[in-house]
Order: sequence, then C-alpha cells, then structure tokens
Amino acid sequence: MSKKGNKFTNILRDQSQLIILILLIVIFSITTPSFRTTGNFVNLLKQVTVIGVISCGMTIVVITGCLDLSVGSVFSLLNVVSISFQQSNNFLGIFIPLIMAVVIGFLNGFVITKFKVNSIIATLGSLSFYAGAALLYTNGAIIAGVTGTWYGFIGRGKLLGIPIHVYIFFIIAIIYQILLNNTTLGRKIKYVGTNTTAAEIAGIRSNRIRTIAFIISSVSVAIAVLIYSSRMTTGSPVTGAGFEFDAITAVVIGGTSLAGGKGSIFKTIIGVLLLAVIINALTLYNVPYAFQNIVKGFLIIVAIIIDIRVRRRIEG
Repeated sequence: MSKKGNKFTNILRDQSQLIILILLIVIFSITTPSFRTTGNFVNLLKQVTVIGVISCGMTIVVITGCLDLSVGSVFSLLNVVSISFQQSNNFLGIFIPLIMAVVIGFLNGFVITKFKVNSIIATLGSLSFYAGAALLYTNGAIIAGVTGTWYGFIGRGKLLGIPIHVYIFFIIAIIYQILLNNTTLGRKIKYVGTNTTAAEIAGIRSNRIRTIAFIISSVSVAIAVLIYSSRMTTGSPVTGAGFEFDAITAVVIGGTSLAGGKGSIFKTIIGVLLLAVIINALTLYNVPYAFQNIVKGFLIIVAIIIDIRVRRRIEG
C-alpha cells in the first residue's frame, strides 16, 4: 500500500469516532429537520455538560487501569448537600460539595490501593453506601433551593448567547487534556495504567497516582453537581442514578482502553457528543426511552469488543 494510502488509513483509524459523529450529524440533519435547528444544537450542548464533566474525570481513572462506579451515587449525595447548604449560604453550597468530593475520592483511592481491592468491587460498595447516604440525608424527599441568587448563574447564566456551564465543560476538558499530555502527572498516570510493575520499578508511586485519579474523578462529579444544582435549584437523592454507566459508555466509545494506559480527553468529548447526538435523534424520532437504554448497552458492548481486538492486534 502507498504511503498516501497508509496515511489515509491511519486517519480513519485514529479519528473514527469524529468521522462517525460528523456522518451521524449529517444524516440526522437530512432526515430530521428539527435536529438541525440552532436551538436543538444549543440544547445538545446544555445536556452534555453534566455527563461530559463526569466523563472527563472518569477518563483519568480508566487510564490508570481502574473504574469508578460510585460517580452516580456521589452525584446524588453532593446534589442534595449542595442544595441544603445553598438554602442558607450560596458560598457553602459550592464549597462543601467540593471539599466532600476530595474526601470521597481520597477514600476510594485509599481503599483500593491500601487494601488491594479491585476498583470495581470497591466503588460498587461506594455506590451503594453513598446512594443510601443521600436517601438518609433527605429522608427520601426532594429538596428545593433558593432561587434568584448568584448561585444560579453557574447553570443559567449566558455569555455571547452560550450557557456558562458549556464554557465550564470545555475549560475542564482542556485542563484535563493538558494535564494528561503535557505534565509529569499525566505521563505517570499513563505509565501506571500501561504497566504498574514497570512504573514502580521506575520510581513512580502507583498508589499515590491512582488515589489522585480518584480525587480528580470525584471533584469532576462535584463540578457537574454545581452545574446541575444551580440550573435546577433542586436536590434529589436519586438524581445521579445511572450516571456512572453513561460516563463509562462515553469514555469507552471515545476509545479509552478499559485495560488502562491509553486514552484521550478530546476523544471522550467526542464519545459524549456521539452518545448525546444518537439519544437526541432517537428522542426526535419518538423512540421509547427503554429502547434508548438498549442502544447505550449495544454501543458500549461494541466499543469494548473493538478495544479488545485492537489490543490483541497490538500485543500480537
């Protein structure tokens, strides 16, 4: 094959998610006039910010070779905590969830690294623990925050016609992308995910790196909570149910390997947008919600199969 052919093949392989996203946007724009409206595209961006920010944090964890299944229940807990404090003090409504997120991320990382517990098992326990804590905190009730304060600017404010939280999403994505590709910490995160033993021989403290990754993931959840809570000004103990699966789906669709060591924040964003575009189109087609879940499940299975085949080809 010619060099030009090889280059084209490499582009198709490396940017396959982006190419699929563009093709789907074109197809849906042609088949569904309401899809291509400016209002729909703005709504799409508004809808992806919460899962998008969570997925960026999840990407960091997955690259270290772990999974964080607790993000959904942590979201629910921080949501009700944020609103409950916002009722009396806007600053505490922001500050307390962020501090709690650091503690939660540290505890997840500590349990996994100190006691050598599989991250899926450990965070599955965390999922149940924080889901129960959220229900206990509100006695299962939905709580309302105070409207008309500067707290709501995060979720409802606009700049140049674009919601502030969309800017926050992209700023977080840029910061994480720089962290992964242009910092010593980012290189260590990839080394740990690629080969933990080799990383430790090289002097990298893998336990510390994985704990930092879980802290980043939880803080990402807290930022997503502030976006959601300030927009809705309500807190529900079950708000985040299922968010962990949406985040993992977006991360895997974006090409981050569940085996660790490989991943890109940029491609995770593409995965988030790809998932959102498909769900949005299905909604416009009046496809039942249950079928949308089937589509999500199908996408993650396909993405995992592709990841396994690629890794086998590289190792072979």
